[in-house]
Amino acid sequence: MKRFIIDVILIIVFFVLQTTVFPMLKIASIIPNIMVVLVSCAGFMQGEREGLFVGFACGFLMDVCTFDIFGFYTILYMMVGYLNGLFHNFFYLRDLKIPVIMITSSNLAQSLLTYFFLFLFRSRFDFLFYFVNIILPEMVYTLLIAIIIYPLLWIIEAYIFKKKNAESS
Repeated sequence: MKRFIIDVILIIVFFVLQTTVFPMLKIASIIPNIMVVLVSCAGFMQGEREGLFVGFACGFLMDVCTFDIFGFYTILYMMVGYLNGLFHNFFYLRDLKIPVIMITSSNLAQSLLTYFFLFLFRSRFDFLFYFVNIILPEMVYTLLIAIIIYPLLWIIEAYIFKKKNAESS
């Protein structure tokens, strides 16, 4: 139950930061996608089921906020959370390599799928421009922010993990 409450609080905090604070911190009109960071971390730290839950909640909030194709971000973030959850067995709290790879690849996949479904279908065919000017800078910016955010999520996960082991003893 504690994990659920902490996940809900993190989802709300990250959503508020994503929609209010980070638009003011944009660099060259690029905003880091911290929702992908949260969903990725929830997936590989907690497993597939929690990744699906956090992905659903984050995606639903993004769908409500953006007014694009309703359900698009919900499905997209659920897939990101689930796929990251498949790597839960390879997760070690102190290792930074796997989270960096997972967050970067999740952001890349999310950006490519967003381009494909929201831009390509609207006859915007300049993929190279979109890739160089939007996808790559967002991926780098998100990665830099993730390196700052990940230790905080790691501390929260370590606290919950310690509590869960103490309760089961």
